[in-house]
Amino acid sequence: MKEKPELLTQMSSVVAHEIRNPLAIISNSLYFIKTKLSAGGAAPDPKVAKHLGIIEGEVKHANDVIEEILAFTRARELKRAPASANAALRDLAESYPVPPTVTLKVAADPADPRVNADMDAIGYALRCVLTNAVQALPEGGLVILECSHDAGLVHLTCTDTGPGFPGGDGEKAFEPFFTTKPRGIGLGLTIARKLLARQGGTVKAENASGRGARVTVSLPGY
Repeated sequence: MKEKPELLTQMSSVVAHEIRNPLAIISNSLYFIKTKLSAGGAAPDPKVAKHLGIIEGEVKHANDVIEEILAFTRARELKRAPASANAALRDLAESYPVPPTVTLKVAADPADPRVNADMDAIGYALRCVLTNAVQALPEGGLVILECSHDAGLVHLTCTDTGPGFPGGDGEKAFEPFFTTKPRGIGLGLTIARKLLARQGGTVKAENASGRGARVTVSLPGY
């Protein structure tokens, strides 16, 4: 009989496949409906357009949950290569869909430190961290991505101006399925820590001085 971790991995793959198929059908049908509604150049009824947008958003949310579960259960193959830590933050900032109410700033390290890492995995981990920061600012605020280095380590820090971690317990945020948000399954930071640990890195979370939360990803310098 298969061990539980292997069964969990297999089950998540099967369930993901079975859910993705109807989601793809919904997306294709939605595209067809939108095309028909816009035929002839007429604008769709605002209420209809609103509900079509809701459907699109829910399909995306469901796909995001599937991706998060798969990332949690699978051990992805890592391909390391020397890379700029500053570039990792810039790439994230340029590609992330930041809400208009949130200001995102990047503070690069003038020394441009490098790491020897799988940058796709690092990028995924950093995106999880940034997503948590942005979601902590439903009314808007500031997020700062900062690169620094010391004693052979490169630090990538994400600081937000949100409410911070309840009771100042940032470590709890790494527990699987822990979340303070009304939606989400609470695996983002758990996945980030797993991906970093496999590359000799660490991640810690704490309340920032004054207000907000700070998550620091640390990797060996190259």
